[in-house]
Amino acid sequence: MPPYTKHLETSTKRTGKPYQEMHDWLDNHPQMKADRHSLDKLAENIEFVRSSWGDEAVTEYLEHIVEDAAMKEIETLQKAGSPDEAVSHSIEVARKALEISSRVNIEIDRKLLVRGAIYHDLGKSRTYGMQHGEIGAQMAEELNLEEAIIQIILKHIRGGMTEPEAVELGLPVRDYTLKTPEEKIIIYADRMVDIYTDGIVPDIDEKEAEIRFADILTKYEKYGKNPVTLDRYLKLDAEIHGWM
Repeated sequence: MPPYTKHLETSTKRTGKPYQEMHDWLDNHPQMKADRHSLDKLAENIEFVRSSWGDEAVTEYLEHIVEDAAMKEIETLQKAGSPDEAVSHSIEVARKALEISSRVNIEIDRKLLVRGAIYHDLGKSRTYGMQHGEIGAQMAEELNLEEAIIQIILKHIRGGMTEPEAVELGLPVRDYTLKTPEEKIIIYADRMVDIYTDGIVPDIDEKEAEIRFADILTKYEKYGKNPVTLDRYLKLDAEIHGWM
């Protein structure tokens, strides 16, 4: 796990406040530490953090959990040469995916969720082009990562594209259909994070990005891409909210 001071530094950088009391609650009670870091107890821990320190603290709690759960994976990204902004994006996608998973009423493999989110842009260590999914999948194979993560890396481009889309983009024709809840939540979180971090949509925050998801994808070509991709993302949005 990262040192305690690293969590304080992360919160201070993100919010201007260290949220020391919340991080103390997580790390400085040995008998309770495992429960408070448990991916299986996210929902109840989120509610405690929210009632004790507010909504912003929930974000910092989840960031702390991701930094601890995926420390090895984050180091792998950095060693592979991923730019700092790509690493930060992947950590944020993992945090958002965990937050979404805490609200759904289906079984989720949260360890896979975190690892898949961290690795989804692995290929950006070599290119930001459309080939970064293919390149990332090849790198994942070289790292002996499991097939579930390789599929997440391949499928996050356009969120489960069709054969004509793959041909149009010059990518290999294969089945990119999103099949597992983990694939779907990560791809959904990835799109959501882009919306509220890119700075393209005015006056947007994380909650508004989710509320206005359909409207934003319809109005902004960057996110909706084309009618086929837009329809797929809108169905994904409806499906995930149907799990809540």
